[in-house]
Amino acid sequence: MYENLRAIKSVMSKTSSIYVHLDWHIGHYVKILLDEIFGEENFVNEVIWKYAGARIGKRAFGKKHDTIFIYSLEYDKHIFNYDKVRDPYAESTIKRNKYSNSGSSTRVLDYKPNEDGKFPEDVWDISIINPFAKERLDYATQKPEALLQRILKASSDAGMVVADFFGGSGVTAKVAHDLGRKFIHCDVGINSIQTVRDRLTAAGAAFQIMEIQDGVSLFRNPRQTMDKLAKLIPGLQQDVPGLSKFWFGTLQDSKAGTVPVYVPNLIDHTEKVLDIPTVNRVINQELQNLDFNAEKAVIYYVDIDDEAEVKKFIKDNNPTITKIELRDLKALLHDIVIEDEIEVKVTAVEDKYRTEVLRFFSDRLQRKIDEFNEKGNLQAVNKGKKFTPIDISEAGLELIEFISLDCENTEGVWHSSTEIKIDKTGYLITDGQKSKEFWDGTVTSEKKPKRLKVRNISGDESVITI
Repeated sequence: MYENLRAIKSVMSKTSSIYVHLDWHIGHYVKILLDEIFGEENFVNEVIWKYAGARIGKRAFGKKHDTIFIYSLEYDKHIFNYDKVRDPYAESTIKRNKYSNSGSSTRVLDYKPNEDGKFPEDVWDISIINPFAKERLDYATQKPEALLQRILKASSDAGMVVADFFGGSGVTAKVAHDLGRKFIHCDVGINSIQTVRDRLTAAGAAFQIMEIQDGVSLFRNPRQTMDKLAKLIPGLQQDVPGLSKFWFGTLQDSKAGTVPVYVPNLIDHTEKVLDIPTVNRVINQELQNLDFNAEKAVIYYVDIDDEAEVKKFIKDNNPTITKIELRDLKALLHDIVIEDEIEVKVTAVEDKYRTEVLRFFSDRLQRKIDEFNEKGNLQAVNKGKKFTPIDISEAGLELIEFISLDCENTEGVWHSSTEIKIDKTGYLITDGQKSKEFWDGTVTSEKKPKRLKVRNISGDESVITI
């Protein structure tokens, strides 16, 4: 969270606010980080979001509220539209006011209630989403639109940009669109992106999807990525004599000879950012402890604190003859992604085009399925039970969950002319419209498709030119 909050702060405007919602397990820890990053003087509010339906337990009080921390970048400049989020007066207050103004009592109020309500307070009574509500989606962490409406009305004006960097179901983006704000939705989960796409399309919002080059599940599955990195870096050798555990391995260079390679431990968040202390350790400790003279060393990084400053530090402080080469690990992992195999056939049918997927094969998915079958069979044998393996049809269409056709461009920005999604029950969703039909392996479009994008059930996307 520290790195995330620092990154968020770096793109905030002077009039902005940040709302941080976490549950009672972790919220108080993040409050300390917020004080450090934004400053205690920029702490605006601790809001209690109260809702109906307590989680009752026999050994603790029922839990029926969450906490939201609000900070500004600059306290004196942040937007706060209190008139747009006034709270309604209690019925008893309204009755007292009418009674005192009638002249039949000596009781006089020292204020006149505003017809729009009283000044907003830091306890919000907003119901969680009803299971049968129209806005409810199949997403575990979905927040009610009423909650985000209050936040956006209070801390932004029409035309401004609202960003949710842990966007989940996309309620922030959807409400921002409804209120005339621009929006940025970020999430590492494929399910989130698909859910938000469908939600924004149904709301009639205009948006563009930007892909971040994070490689093969770099942040989703760091442990698996670390296990595979030795094979992903061409020519890497591990367990080299004379090499400390700091180094991931070595490369053999025709000119430079043996090249030590450093790779950050993706499981340890403290190593994801390459900074001057890490580089200082490399040039003033690890290089000098090698059992051989290295003409070159490669340092991979996920993020870098300040690339110009890091390079300058290396240039000014490197006491060795070793040349340091910095490489972006994200670019490496992104470049080695092997696209799935797709075979399609396009046929003109009257005034439309019918794109049929003849075959789909994913080597990565096949390996996962083979591993699952092997493990399941072994467990079944040990328990004396029968195991039914997962079988994939020859066409492999059951591995597809989403298809989009671009009928406008052969390259560059993707234009989704028409698209289908197969939901978890197997039903077909065409251009956001749900149905009770099963997919027949085809997609129909008004124009002839130029590109086709397929996402498999593991979240990997592939694009082919037609």
